Amino acid sequence: MTEYNLEYLHSLIENKVEESLNLEYKSSGALGKQNNKTTEISKDVSSLANSDGGIIIYGIAEDNNNHLPKEIDAIDRKQFSNEWLEQIIQSKIRPRLNNFKIYPIDIEPNKVVYVVEVEKSNTAHQADDKRYYKRFNFQSTAMYDYEVRDILNRTKNPVISLDFKFKNQHKEIIIYAINSGSVYAKYVNVKFRIPKKICEEQYYNSYNHEIFQINTDNTVRDVLDVQISGMGNVSEKYGPSRYEPILPRQRFKLTEIKLTNYPFDYENILEWEIFCDNSQPITGKIRFADLLNK
Repeated sequence: MTEYNLEYLHSLIENKVEESLNLEYKSSGALGKQNNKTTEISKDVSSLANSDGGIIIYGIAEDNNNHLPKEIDAIDRKQFSNEWLEQIIQSKIRPRLNNFKIYPIDIEPNKVVYVVEVEKSNTAHQADDKRYYKRFNFQSTAMYDYEVRDILNRTKNPVISLDFKFKNQHKEIIIYAINSGSVYAKYVNVKFRIPKKICEEQYYNSYNHEIFQINTDNTVRDVLDVQISGMGNVSEKYGPSRYEPILPRQRFKLTEIKLTNYPFDYENILEWEIFCDNSQPITGKIRFADLLNK
């Protein structure tokens, strides 16, 4: 889990971490008690819940509106308290949004930055202006009717996310598919794209001259027979591949990737696309350096 503190904020600014589907910066001026300000808060927070979840940082100004963090622009805690922000989020969004947390980061006496962490929701949330929003191209945009219905169907379909574990002193990474939905996942296929310079395994498909594509799924092969030769060598006979359903709240090991010595250079990014049963495809990406903090 990421630790939200002053060091974390400085790392975002120093490394020029761009806004994304799961990350948004807001200056102190984004908070206000006027109706237009509180409506914007409801739009921004509900759009994350309606999309893939993520964080909004209130108290970081952007650099010339190019989606890069410029500097800390702290908020007056006496004017806008943690409790005030929580009350706005809960009162201005319908249905009520409960799966969020606010992390205050003290900058100086009575000055604070708020990190609002929002989980992906299993229903569609409406902002204070009676519209539904999603995250798209660094901003909150209104949703089409079919997109709202897709969100409402989330409880009818599996919800697949990924978990990453390192082993052998960060020389290998294991990737799991986790089903956080309420129904089992029958067919899961995940396509990963990884820079070649940090993954030299030649049996992966080449996506382009710099990127490997790794295709994985939830298939297994059963051992049908084990034979031991006179020299003590063990050979196993396997059956055909079959899909292993991923039950709710369970995980499945998708792949294990051997890494070179360069994965944690800050520009190295792991991208993926998840396909599961009748659910809409889910895309995502993360820097290998950020995986160390998860």
